[in-house]
Amino acid sequence: MFDEKAIGQNLKKYLAQSRIQQKELAVACGKTEGTISHWVEGRVSVPIKYIPTICEMLGITLYELFGLPDTSLLSEAERKVLNAYRTDEVFKLISDRVLDICEK
Repeated sequence: MFDEKAIGQNLKKYLAQSRIQQKELAVACGKTEGTISHWVEGRVSVPIKYIPTICEMLGITLYELFGLPDTSLLSEAERKVLNAYRTDEVFKLISDRVLDICEK
């Protein structure tokens, strides 16, 4: 469902930006440094129960950790377009053609 490598890269990036060491994150999560290293390398998924601790320690949102757009920053018009794209097949087909996006 989620790309462990991408999440690991984001975790690595935000650890560096916050100057928090993997050892500190390991202590906060009650895990070993090896476990944190596996998360950062994208070899193992970060269990959901540790996400709030990670985000709080790093001062980031869930969206930033997962590399997702924060939909709370969208305008009302953007939300309507996004909702129509997700729920209306005709709208999606037209949008994909206009944007020259083809699913293979």
